[in-house]
Amino acid sequence: MKTIAIFQGYFLPHIGGIERYTYNLAKTLNSKEYRIIIVTTKHKKELKQKEELEYATVYRLPIYKTFSSRYPIIKKDINYKKTIKELEEENIDSIILNTRFQLTTLVGAKFARKNKIPCCVIEHGSSHFTVYNKILDFFGHIYEHLLTNKIKKLVKNFYGVSNACIEWLKHYKINANGIFYNAIDGQEYDTYKDEIYIKSADKKIKLLYAGRLLKDKGILLLIEAFKELLKKHENIELIIAGEGPLKEQISKEKNIIYVGNLSHDEIMALYNQCDIFINPSYSEGMPTSILEAGLMKCAIIATPVGGTVEIIEDEKNGIFCDVTIDSIIEKIELLINNKQLIKTTAENVHNSILEKFTWRSTARNITNNIDYKEEK
Repeated sequence: MKTIAIFQGYFLPHIGGIERYTYNLAKTLNSKEYRIIIVTTKHKKELKQKEELEYATVYRLPIYKTFSSRYPIIKKDINYKKTIKELEEENIDSIILNTRFQLTTLVGAKFARKNKIPCCVIEHGSSHFTVYNKILDFFGHIYEHLLTNKIKKLVKNFYGVSNACIEWLKHYKINANGIFYNAIDGQEYDTYKDEIYIKSADKKIKLLYAGRLLKDKGILLLIEAFKELLKKHENIELIIAGEGPLKEQISKEKNIIYVGNLSHDEIMALYNQCDIFINPSYSEGMPTSILEAGLMKCAIIATPVGGTVEIIEDEKNGIFCDVTIDSIIEKIELLINNKQLIKTTAENVHNSILEKFTWRSTARNITNNIDYKEEK
């Protein structure tokens, strides 16, 4: 049995696209008789330094509290050294490093080089990391380039979760080896197709956003668009699920239903009972939320950014909008005034996702293309 270690900044219970990617990949590989180790950060005090899950062993590196919710900075104390020593005894055959810009990637790359373990980077983004401050972002972009240059010296193989990610790697003069698509478990449609999360007797058209509550996800534009739509349409409601820096602000909005951070079972049930999923994001890698919502036959409205364009074909299996309030309003009205278009695009996106974006296919692609330590 080969052992694959995956290094990344955050893992569950932290919620995000990369976390879901690793969770599903680890479960699929584990079912294929690979042993999986996940090396991440101890971003909350109550988390265990080492934890045995059904599908993986999780090691958590200590970090400083500063920026722990956005960018974990690793604390190389006695617990860090203890964890690294334990990892050296794990007989790891191959290492996957998720994203270039997390410090866990640098740790993993150095660990791989020292212990002569083959490794690769999987890129999940298609634009610079941002904190929405021009000065901080300016220096942040410089830092990102410096860190990427260090990674390039340690790692030779790079992949992306979409074509958009591969194009973004060219910004750093990196030519990727190929694509390891973000994906879904196609069998989950049958698991959740009869489930509901919100008990509701009304027949309003349910609009849904699910994901990190960040400005670059376009969530504030969606809320303003919905407020305008409510002036003309009484048969709609907006549900928002997720957590992030904008949580306090969004939870106080009177015109929306904020359900907070949901488990996987809960969010899949919520997708199932909603009509339209909206993702007005400024940038994306390969959005898990669109894959999951599309699988559960939500009609999709999204900005044509990143890997979204590899899932959605405008007005065939989804609707593209611009990153503006007016455009979001226009595209929502296009659907709510044409229930047949909701049904048709929802059915089409469900079928196209099942055809191209399943974890079985992605896991097979990864295990066939990554390098393994030579047997002695």
